[in-house]
Amino acid sequence: LITHKPNRGYGGAFKSGLYGSKMQLVSFIDSDGQFNYSEISKFIPLLPNNDLVIGYRINRRDPLHRKLNAFIWELWVWLLFGLWVKDIDCAFKVIKKPVIDSIKLTTESALTSAEFLIRAKQKGYRLAQVGVHHYPRSAGTQTGANIKVILKAFRQSFDLWYQMNFAN
Repeated sequence: LITHKPNRGYGGAFKSGLYGSKMQLVSFIDSDGQFNYSEISKFIPLLPNNDLVIGYRINRRDPLHRKLNAFIWELWVWLLFGLWVKDIDCAFKVIKKPVIDSIKLTTESALTSAEFLIRAKQKGYRLAQVGVHHYPRSAGTQTGANIKVILKAFRQSFDLWYQMNFAN
């Protein structure tokens, strides 16, 4: 169990979980009850031919404003980084440990999960997507629509874009 005091938010939890993992396959899922972990069985058959398998939410069970925010965010990431996936921030993923070990994340915000996929694409890793059922949140409080969270992610996306294109 990895904990943060003070809370480092989603990006901090994502990074600590990935880099703290020890096994050759790493599964990532939020703990707010929005996914059924038994659907991991959909991911396993895709692993022999892919380096990471990411979920996308079937019939996303979020309010309209969250769906709109997600669409704008996905469009933004595509415009800046050329990455288009069905659901960039779906929190159900299976990743091979060597992929994790080869990627150095520089952000710690709502961008961090997307940064991981951007860098995986940049390194040429094979990615598959699989639909997973999405359920209303049964625990926790969402902060993704908080204006401070959104602004920090957009600011870090500019910084990451600059770093990847001009700093070297």
